[in-house]
Amino acid sequence: MDDTTPKVSPVPILRCRNRECKTWIREEMVSGDSPGCPLCKGEMIRSIKHLPKLVNKVKAPQKAEVQAEPVQV
Repeated sequence: MDDTTPKVSPVPILRCRNRECKTWIREEMVSGDSPGCPLCKGEMIRSIKHLPKLVNKVKAPQKAEVQAEPVQV
């Protein structure tokens, strides 16, 4: 087996019910209960797709160590 191929796992997705439309999105990325297809405005249905794990590359903001002192007037 090639070491460069990512490991995949079953991921819940929403896909467009329209067979001609190929749109799908991970359920964890959906905002709302039952979104419509963003391309054809059709109904989305639940399904499973084998995908690589998402890697969150957002770094936490660093704390500011220097605090401003109050200015006396």
